[in-house]
Amino acid sequence: MTCPKCLGIGKTSFTLGGDEQGDACEKCKGTGKIILREKCPTCGGKKAVQLCSNCKRIIKEPTASGICNVCEDKKIPIVYSLKPPIDSQQVRKEMLFLSRVDAVKKVGVFVQIAPDLNVLIRTKDVTQDYAWDIGEEVIVKVNYINDQGKLFGIPENIAEYAKESLRGRVRKLQIKDLNQDMEGSYISLNAQVVSVLQTSGPTRFTLVDPTGSINGAAFIKPGERAFPEIEEDAVVAVFGEINKHRDILQIEIRDMEILDATESSSLVKEIEKAIDKKATPKKIEFSIKSELLEKLRPELTKAAKRIRKAIYTGQPILIRNHADADGTVAGFAVQMAIKKLMEEEGYDDDTMRIRLKRLPNKPPFFDAIDVTKDLDFALSDQVRFGDKLPLFVCLDFGSSTESLFPYLQIKALDLEIIVIDHHFPDKEIKDLVDIHVNPYFIGGGYELSAGMLGFELARIIFPGISDDLLHLPAIAGLMDRVEGKELEQYIKLAESKDYTIDDLRDIGLAVDYEVYQLRFSEGQNLLKILFGVDTQAEWHTKMYNLIGKETKQKMEKAYKNALPHSKTIELENGVLLVTIDVELFTHRFTFPNPGKLTGLIFDYHCEKNPTKAVVTLGEGPDFIILRSKGLVINFPDAVKLMKSKIPEADVEGGGHEVVGSFKFYEGVRKKVKKFFINYLSKLEIKKD
Repeated sequence: MTCPKCLGIGKTSFTLGGDEQGDACEKCKGTGKIILREKCPTCGGKKAVQLCSNCKRIIKEPTASGICNVCEDKKIPIVYSLKPPIDSQQVRKEMLFLSRVDAVKKVGVFVQIAPDLNVLIRTKDVTQDYAWDIGEEVIVKVNYINDQGKLFGIPENIAEYAKESLRGRVRKLQIKDLNQDMEGSYISLNAQVVSVLQTSGPTRFTLVDPTGSINGAAFIKPGERAFPEIEEDAVVAVFGEINKHRDILQIEIRDMEILDATESSSLVKEIEKAIDKKATPKKIEFSIKSELLEKLRPELTKAAKRIRKAIYTGQPILIRNHADADGTVAGFAVQMAIKKLMEEEGYDDDTMRIRLKRLPNKPPFFDAIDVTKDLDFALSDQVRFGDKLPLFVCLDFGSSTESLFPYLQIKALDLEIIVIDHHFPDKEIKDLVDIHVNPYFIGGGYELSAGMLGFELARIIFPGISDDLLHLPAIAGLMDRVEGKELEQYIKLAESKDYTIDDLRDIGLAVDYEVYQLRFSEGQNLLKILFGVDTQAEWHTKMYNLIGKETKQKMEKAYKNALPHSKTIELENGVLLVTIDVELFTHRFTFPNPGKLTGLIFDYHCEKNPTKAVVTLGEGPDFIILRSKGLVINFPDAVKLMKSKIPEADVEGGGHEVVGSFKFYEGVRKKVKKFFINYLSKLEIKKD
């Protein structure tokens, strides 16, 4: 479990964004987790106990009859309960059965010992007047069976008795044995319940055994929970009929019973071993040749395995991606791969909607508002549907300490976090999250974008997705301005699908524009059209050309209108500094946003001054956006310096080494700006 003293950080003190490493937590020895090892005195570590079916005492040594020695010595009568599949041939004279009053007629009372199997208690066989209530439980003794198999009996008033189940013969199979030709067949299997989902109709159970997984449905009445005693992680014997739901094989569950501790423990070990093996992805070659990707292979494989395991165990997955073209490519690719694997596993549309969510993230960090909503929705789903809490997958954001507090909230609930990012990382985040894939950890820089990493991760999760998404990483790289041989190779892959660089840029611009308009919606179906995945080719071409052209016009108009209001000076080190107040000279809440406008003005001055080092600052009342070229700068270090030198400004920010943004208190705007420009004037200019 998460260490309660350090909340999973592994340290008891540290400075956000600072250089101090802090002191290792004494309780968890710096690991962030503690292991509780204490054998249960009741079950002896077996995780379950057997209770006497009569007196409910704990049976230390399990018995086949389910009755403790004390009750057996008393020779307590056994009352049988018929369980599906019902076999009327098991009913014999003199046997006692649990039943319920089904109908009261002149000839007597019909009591039901199983669906469609009644016993008639004739009026003449009842020695005393009694007011029979429909649904009332009655112990009935079968005293006569006629030639047609009809049952007759008498009521018994027994104060103390033992219960025992009678079940008809049924084929015991494993999930791998089930197929379409068995529709209508009655079967049984032992499995673990990995999730319970209450719909407006039946209760849906996801069942796994060492050979696979399948959904089961049990129905009492609309919206009512079936088998309320069966919870997540229970190991059960399932009895039911094979049928289909929306052309997907499932089990119509008629009965379930919890297995004893010994059998449960053995099966769980087999299942865990099988799931671990199944979740381990097969090694595939990356779509391009890249030393950086090869160095990242272990962590990418680890992330893919964890995501695949969540699918196989029915754990919900929540994807958060940065709301730009690069982050959207990453999120879209990973979401598509997960959906394909879910479909292969037999997930239906309703279950996939609940188990897989993707949400855009406006800032390049996990905002406190977003994590609060995410956790609240997840906890609500747990109450409403009986689901597990989700696995968090963060794409193209979340490497800086700005995400620390939201991550701490997630870890406080013992949930796991996967981060796939290419922004400059902070050590505190790497130590806290479960899996962190970032090129900076293996000596990389700006050669790979999150969209490229997300595409390769998607291929490892579900290799069959490769061809459909082959052009996406080039879009991500071009829109995020990465440089290097990796992008060149991805562009060649896109060209093999007849996309030109102009086409890729137009798609990227269209995605940027539409994601901005979608705001907090995932827009999966619209993105399929823009990316040309699972859609009509004509729609794809028309939409990205139309929206891409309109976006270019809006961007050109915005930067040309803002350009006259920009100010240009040359710093003492020869850097051309361009500043623009992006709050005063743009329309609020319209595309392009301040970051995009800053980039457009930066591009203009770079093109105009190809041999000079250029820095553009997009200013707002409480933030500054940086774009730079030709300058030896480490922007995350600059943010840390401002935090320490101007503590009253409460500077926060992040990004890459040469681009990024930071925020501060509006009241110290002039002081922060002056300090930062002075800092820029002291930096070296890169030598050719």
